[in-house]
Amino acid sequence: MRRTINHSEEPMSDTAPTLILLFVVCNLAENLYHLYFLSRMDTLTTRPLSLILIQFLSVAAQTLLLFSPHYFSLSLFYGLIFVCQFAQSMVCRLSRTTPFETFIVRFVQMVAVHLCLISIFALHSDRSLDEILSMQTSRVFSICIALCFGLLVKLLNRLFLPQYRSILDHGQIKDFRFFKHFTILSVIYLFAQSILCDLDPSHLLIPAFLLGSNLLLIFLLVGYLVNIYYISLTSDAEHSYDELNRSLAQADSRLRILRHSAYHDELTGAFSRVYAFQYIGTLLEQHTLFAVVYFDLDRLKHINDTHGHQQGDHYLCSFVDQMHHHIRPSDALARIGGDEFVLILPGCDCVMADQRIEEIGREIEQGEEALLFSFGTSDSTEARDVHTLLECADQRMYTRKKERKGRSEHA
Repeated sequence: MRRTINHSEEPMSDTAPTLILLFVVCNLAENLYHLYFLSRMDTLTTRPLSLILIQFLSVAAQTLLLFSPHYFSLSLFYGLIFVCQFAQSMVCRLSRTTPFETFIVRFVQMVAVHLCLISIFALHSDRSLDEILSMQTSRVFSICIALCFGLLVKLLNRLFLPQYRSILDHGQIKDFRFFKHFTILSVIYLFAQSILCDLDPSHLLIPAFLLGSNLLLIFLLVGYLVNIYYISLTSDAEHSYDELNRSLAQADSRLRILRHSAYHDELTGAFSRVYAFQYIGTLLEQHTLFAVVYFDLDRLKHINDTHGHQQGDHYLCSFVDQMHHHIRPSDALARIGGDEFVLILPGCDCVMADQRIEEIGREIEQGEEALLFSFGTSDSTEARDVHTLLECADQRMYTRKKERKGRSEHA
């Protein structure tokens, strides 16, 4: 597998330093821009000294093998590039991805392009691969063009940085098992081709075979990457859709909480003044018969002054609990003030409402905890305005309260 070079065919010339400089510059430019590209994807955790050391060691090793005056093995050169790129990826300590995933595509791309180039050189000059690889000039120019091609690809890939970040963020690379298997087989295939070049480089059909097979390999690689790109776009849309659904769910949850806070009294659990006004307005718009009962709790001020506000709060909650046990699901009890409540009774008029509340009052007064209240009623046949209905019920409540006090004083 070792090719001996006849020094009479290619003596050491004054162009060797220029070729070495050209190779070193192209190699360092491709490597450094690759690291820069990784840093733009937010995957690189820098270790500057280690990275610089591995860069110069890899370039030095590749230069010594590429410009060896005694022999040049294509498979050995590719193996050295593979090891150097793998070592570089290991030193980088990348986050959100593995070293394998960062260098394998890069290696396949560069080697496939290089094999195409030396095949084109051989076919264009009517020379065998042995002659092409025996000349330092063709060796250096072909590998430099391959390195520049890789650099150009990285420059173009900057346009798709958001998609690359999306693939890494969503963990999609791990899902492309077929692509990973394809790249592994591609590496094995490329090494097999390089060994074929070392074993029988003089066969005239080998350049044509290498050119056709590696062009096909490049097209397949590009096809996979384009497919990954479109999958990332789809995934971005799905991710945005999921984020939107989560945002809507959170907004809906906050809205329910706010609506519950706005429509319910925090202390007693009864409906709020806002809900009572909206409910009455809705019933008026629907021209539904309903009654409004205005309550005022007796003894609340006395309880607050004598036993404290905590006991007064308990008195309010007990009234609401007792009322909820006696009203229908369609009825709505709302607290509109300190000790003032409103009960909305759909399908009832004032007469029916008075009868129901008097029955409820007798049952509550006979309970373990005596709850005393005054009430007044009005119904939707008396007014078509919320405030007028409430004022009417409130006035009747005060009238009934005065009559009740009068009877108590006479008694």
